[in-house]
Amino acid sequence: MNIICGPKNDQRTVTITLPQNKSRIGVLVSGGLDSAILYYLLLLENKLRSNIHEILPITVMRKEGSKYFSSLVIGHVNQAFQIPYTDPLIVGDNTLPEEEQVKSGVNQALTQGFDIVYAGVIEQLPQHMVNWQPIPSKETTKFKIPFQSINKSHIIDMIIKFKQEPLFYITHSCSGEQSQIGRCNGCNGCNERSWGFDQLGLTDPGTI
Repeated sequence: MNIICGPKNDQRTVTITLPQNKSRIGVLVSGGLDSAILYYLLLLENKLRSNIHEILPITVMRKEGSKYFSSLVIGHVNQAFQIPYTDPLIVGDNTLPEEEQVKSGVNQALTQGFDIVYAGVIEQLPQHMVNWQPIPSKETTKFKIPFQSINKSHIIDMIIKFKQEPLFYITHSCSGEQSQIGRCNGCNGCNERSWGFDQLGLTDPGTI
């Protein structure tokens, strides 16, 4: 599946692919926009392939409420495909530095019977990475990151193209301690999300 997305002055193509052979696939769902639309697109691609794969959500229990928000995302996406809700498998070590938590989650998932793990790691601009370290983002045969060459504006545009706007209301981006009850509108995650909407000439309808 090839998807053209993004602002008119920065359109890019995203390719969503799945293995040819039946596989057990894990998708890291954090409760944010990036992983939410990735989970949706992988299930859509699998449906086009007659659902030959088993695709399951997994998450790393992080301080900003990933379990709470990922459950909302899974409920919405699974309902769109008439799949019964399942709690995400909790993986990884959340005592590690932030940038190491995804890697630990992927490694644990691969030891628990998953053939491949997908993550919604995107291109991030320096102004959205203040005091943050980038998440390691090198693809392997067992770790796929199809969004690595797009940024938040492309993610938002894809959500609109696939008519998944409800995700704007149930996802979060805030890395602050109060993320479960609103957005601080001052952290890296909130600034990046706001920037993404601005690039498209839109206002975030999900801002509380």
